[in-house]
Amino acid sequence: MKRSITSQVRIRRSPKDIIDALVNLDKLKEWWGVDSGLIQKKDGGLYTLTWMRNEDGIKFISSGQINLYNFRSHLYLEKVVYLNYQKPILGPFTIKYDVTEKDTYSLLTVVQGGFEKGGVWDWYFDATSEGWGQALSMLKMYLEKEIN
Repeated sequence: MKRSITSQVRIRRSPKDIIDALVNLDKLKEWWGVDSGLIQKKDGGLYTLTWMRNEDGIKFISSGQINLYNFRSHLYLEKVVYLNYQKPILGPFTIKYDVTEKDTYSLLTVVQGGFEKGGVWDWYFDATSEGWGQALSMLKMYLEKEIN
């Protein structure tokens, strides 16, 4: 049975602002350290991000297809693959971003599914479990600094 990871964060911004920070390449560069990417903001569009790009190449790539895009509340990715220059290609994954508006904040829930068990899969599951917590903290700090 495949495993999944769920992470959540409360952010004092609108759902639209949160989704925008996930699909706007300039914003992704600011808060997530993305180097380059290609995002087609539509159902069926591409969603590809790179990190640690230099003259020798790219160290990390995440690429998938947008299954559902609603700029007000949802971004669902499918057929996501992860490329790490030191590891085998892993995937396919699904990543679902859902934002629910509350009275004084919005709740972002991220669910990444499709993790196998054993070997490099266990390494990636652990790294991703920790990584989503860090990424969502960075997103929260980035978005909330704009209102302080």
